[in-house]
Amino acid sequence: MYTEQDLINITKQFKKILGLLFAILLLFIGISIAIAKLVSNRLGMIVMVLGVCVDIFVWGMYATPIFAYYNFIKDLITGRTREIEAIVKEMGSYPVYKDNKLYFYEVTIEEDGVERIVLLDDQKEWPHIHTNKVYSFQIHQNFVKDFKQIA
Repeated sequence: MYTEQDLINITKQFKKILGLLFAILLLFIGISIAIAKLVSNRLGMIVMVLGVCVDIFVWGMYATPIFAYYNFIKDLITGRTREIEAIVKEMGSYPVYKDNKLYFYEVTIEEDGVERIVLLDDQKEWPHIHTNKVYSFQIHQNFVKDFKQIA
């Protein structure tokens, strides 16, 4: 389900947001230098602090989630995966925030009499999962990489 193209797409998105951060910083540096020379040094410093605050806000709100998703996709593509067969007991109806990074759907499965939770990425389009059916899951840690219904 995840391909190299997913990694290429998220890398492009991350590079764009880093370019935006750099452009914001250069813009505010230029404006603050111009204000410091023409009006007052103190006002130029205030504009510079404002620019740094805007950069930190954009980094926290936009770049950090993109970077977390980039690392997630990279781990799924380059990491070790294994295949398990399990019965789906319950499928979460809404995504939950996991690992202080991303949103996932929780899927409760039963494998060899043991219940556990695997996580489906909420940013990916997945086929519908039916409860009380047997599925073959390709997983990396507890993250679902791909699945198919067996019975």
